[in-house]
Amino acid sequence: MMMAALIDRPAGDRSTPRLMSWLLVCVVVLGWIVALAERLWVGRALPLWIDETWTAMIASQTGWASFWHEAWLDVNPPLYYSFMALWTRLAGLSDLALRLPSALFVIIAALLPLMWRGTALSRSGRLCGSALLILWWPGFEISLDARGYGLLLLLSVAQTLAFANVLEQPDRRTAGLWSALAAAAILTHYFALIPAAVQGVALLVRARQRVVRLWPAALPFVPAMAWLAFHAPRLADYARPDVAWYEPFTAELAAGFIQYLVGPPGWTQWALIGAALVLVAVASLGRTIRPPQGTKELETAAVLGLFALLLLLGLGLARDTLTDRYLVPVVPSVLLALVLMAQRFEKATLGHAMLVLAFLVPLATPKDVQARLNARNAYGFEQASQFLLPFAPGRLVFVWDHPAAKVLDPHSLEKLGRFFFARAGQNPATRTVVLTPEQDGNVILSAAKGEAIIWIYNRARNTSARRHQPDERRFEGRTCQHQREPWVGILACAPVAKADALANVNP
Repeated sequence: MMMAALIDRPAGDRSTPRLMSWLLVCVVVLGWIVALAERLWVGRALPLWIDETWTAMIASQTGWASFWHEAWLDVNPPLYYSFMALWTRLAGLSDLALRLPSALFVIIAALLPLMWRGTALSRSGRLCGSALLILWWPGFEISLDARGYGLLLLLSVAQTLAFANVLEQPDRRTAGLWSALAAAAILTHYFALIPAAVQGVALLVRARQRVVRLWPAALPFVPAMAWLAFHAPRLADYARPDVAWYEPFTAELAAGFIQYLVGPPGWTQWALIGAALVLVAVASLGRTIRPPQGTKELETAAVLGLFALLLLLGLGLARDTLTDRYLVPVVPSVLLALVLMAQRFEKATLGHAMLVLAFLVPLATPKDVQARLNARNAYGFEQASQFLLPFAPGRLVFVWDHPAAKVLDPHSLEKLGRFFFARAGQNPATRTVVLTPEQDGNVILSAAKGEAIIWIYNRARNTSARRHQPDERRFEGRTCQHQREPWVGILACAPVAKADALANVNP
């Protein structure tokens, strides 16, 4: 019965033959199958990268006082960490257990257009919106990442749809749902504050005389703003110019952000999208349909999301503080705008099918997705820790050569460095060394006698590795593993040579 409902003619599109509806359903189902299958394929045996290890370390704190201390020390809000602290107590700390929530969040986000009641999307529009979300190329990274961006995507999709509902019917129920979702998004990532503020101002303008009656709906923002005020002194540490690790804002970087909104690097995806919209316009002979009631509110939500995008880009231009994944809160608005553009034409179902195909094309080469994930996850020390585990080191020196290391708590770095050892049942005494850009880490760390070493480095500005190339040859008499990437690397050295370690294990 559900399938029959999905292939009915979309509201307002009386010229759509049933065959075209079946074609759209088949394309969407194919998209979901490909998306889920590729996620399983590219995610196999993928080690945790360093940000995921931070999540695991914070979530694995044994007491709540320690957890909240670590959450405050981190640069991110606490909602996702709170969820993971509860989740890992049930599911454990394996790589799969850590990543599973993100995968589920992305899947639920993609199902929301099909399940959300009260929107003016046509049936084909709902199918298209669902498919675009599950096929969105960066969504593969998000769903295979033990970070808060899967939850942020879910909340942002729900917030966008809820905002359209409150514009159409501004009462305490709809406004309260929107504000709760917006506040939760802010407590997941602070950059969600910008689209929430834009929507809030628009709601004040729209509601006018009813604002006084709607004021209880603003209560969910109180804990979000209270935490932000409490966290502000710590955020100021990360905002220091000597701590910044973001790329300088250039035209090339801005172009990369625009490409991120719809898919992989390059402009091929935008060209395919443009071709799909031109095709539906030509097939419809330029004729548009009268949009169903409520479409104006959806269009307003999409336009305000695009305005929030401009504000985010402006923030990145004013200060080097933006990276592509920070745009997740506005991605639902961009995808919604594409769906609505196709829905305006008489042959909307054809347009929606073409959009889904445009998002399917980049997935024809899953190795590209895997290569991007491998490049990201190379910046981690799970494999380095696995290399050292057979040596069962009693002492460990952990070094994160990164601009932010100077403002990090040494005890947090120690817990981070020994996470994989603790997960394996070992508990080496761990100390951390913070390198300045002038110091040669090879000299300092090679003097650490009888200690295992993990040196994860970034060749960004304000790091030692940028000036002094890490070199395993400087650690004579030790067994070392050195993983090198263009901008990052991980050097792991056992406290003794491998032959000596084996002699101690098998005397």
